[in-house]
Amino acid sequence: MVNFDGFNEERMFEGGMLKWNTPGVSGHWVAEMDFGTAPVVEEAIHSAIRSGFLGYMPPALTERLQRATVSMTQRRYGWSFAPEEVSLASSVLDGLRAILGHMLEPGSRVIVPTPAYMPFLTLPGKYGHEAVEVPSLLDDGVWRLDFEAIEEAAKTSDLLIICNPWNPTGRVLELEELKELGRIAVEHDLLIFNDEIHAPLVVAPQKHIPFASISPDFADRTVTAVAASKGFNLAGLHCAQMITTGAMKERFEPVAAWLNFAAPIGALASAVAYEQGDPWLAELNKYLRGNAELITSLLAESNLSWSEPQGTYLGIINAEALGSSNPSEKFLEEARVRMTPGAALGKGYEQYVRFGFASSRQVVERSIRRMIDLTS
Repeated sequence: MVNFDGFNEERMFEGGMLKWNTPGVSGHWVAEMDFGTAPVVEEAIHSAIRSGFLGYMPPALTERLQRATVSMTQRRYGWSFAPEEVSLASSVLDGLRAILGHMLEPGSRVIVPTPAYMPFLTLPGKYGHEAVEVPSLLDDGVWRLDFEAIEEAAKTSDLLIICNPWNPTGRVLELEELKELGRIAVEHDLLIFNDEIHAPLVVAPQKHIPFASISPDFADRTVTAVAASKGFNLAGLHCAQMITTGAMKERFEPVAAWLNFAAPIGALASAVAYEQGDPWLAELNKYLRGNAELITSLLAESNLSWSEPQGTYLGIINAEALGSSNPSEKFLEEARVRMTPGAALGKGYEQYVRFGFASSRQVVERSIRRMIDLTS
């Protein structure tokens, strides 16, 4: 049994990570966890360093991680593909950069449903493309994509970005929603960049469904990005996997040459996480769901609100009651809680903050209560 409660604020400040780099300020802004990683992964990293595994990537490790990725997706989601359909990269965003830089014509339009992960909004412009924001709907307390608006945008666009589970709302998209996105993409000939990095952080009754597994027509136009970095807290080890099946395999092959190299230690840690990490992951997910439920109960008696995340350890809190033009700044200055500002998630979300709850329950409760106190 992992003692997730043991990761208190004092311990986090001593760790010196970016998320906790301001004394006296609780860190809930960076999408990483306070819990280290699975003991089996930690031991593999220690063992590798002790044996001097600090050089370049051996081909055998690349092949091991390709096989481990296939095995993981088969076991968790029932999705099968060939190991050679997995390309290694340093990060999930490498796949998006490759598409933006080498698969789209200059001046293309990129559909980004919002609220969105911040780089999805900023990266297209760096490559001379337009990010087309499509605001989503908060329907009876549940964040839902606006399919009608997405389809209208698709008539003049070239790429659709899907994020499932959905950073920053925490929604887990259902089969019919994914099918509708696929229909739009096929009918309007869109490329799809599909970010599934948070897929390990989904538990029953929710179910993660890999988009490309639904239909060969969807797979033929999709680059799926996965990684162990969120589920096992390995972001700093720089390793992700791009899955391209069907016609996309050949189409993506020359583009894959532009992916940054994965780090060998990261590849080893990812392989071990996929091969042996399920028991720890199950404990983690149970703890995270407990944190989400705690936040829901605390906010229910306050002037703040959120739609409880179905997956991931991220959610967005409506802070309109704070009466501030910049809620994240006010929470930082007066409650000493740092979060991602809603303005970074897309136009129209200025009254929201993105809150990461992959911290000990004590830390989460303390931060939420300090935020609530500001609106009382």
